[in-house]
Amino acid sequence: MEDWAATSERETPRENAAGVRLCDHPSCDRMGEHRAPVSPQRLRDYFWFCLDHVREYNAAWNYCAGMSMEEIDEAVREDVVWGRPTWPMGMMRSGRGANPEDFDDPIGVFEAGEESAERARRERAQRAAMRGPNGKHYRILHLKPPVSLTALKARYKELAKRLHPDLNGGDKDAEERLKEINEAYAALKKVAIRTS
Repeated sequence: MEDWAATSERETPRENAAGVRLCDHPSCDRMGEHRAPVSPQRLRDYFWFCLDHVREYNAAWNYCAGMSMEEIDEAVREDVVWGRPTWPMGMMRSGRGANPEDFDDPIGVFEAGEESAERARRERAQRAAMRGPNGKHYRILHLKPPVSLTALKARYKELAKRLHPDLNGGDKDAEERLKEINEAYAALKKVAIRTS
């Protein structure tokens, strides 16, 4: 790379009369189509070379030239994380992390998140109950868990009146449906009493 010292002195790219960028090698008049960094300290500044001279330049390139082993090790460690600082796992939770109570929340962003999480938890519990042993009973009564005892009684009375044999002229299907409703009510009454 010492041969390129004269090239690095020049600040403006060479151009021919037609305004085409020329190779930055001092003795070359071909088009400079390929870029190469000026030095490890100036990685965002480029030489523009023809294909032959960029190959020659790249073969002589040594990013670590002039660096001690400690400096090389440090550069490798920084490159692993793209030059950004990192912390050991869990450090953000142990006092450095964001705490919603520390913020002024005039539009309720954090509360909306808590409400959403609570709603999702209730929906998961509801789906689990519908798949559980009493799921059939909830479906028979057209209810969704959890059910208070008051709501359960109101739904049972409504269905029992509608399906009572006296109102349905002795219809066997209505009678069978009423039996199912009575069983479902008895099963859910035990659960509703515990949860309400």
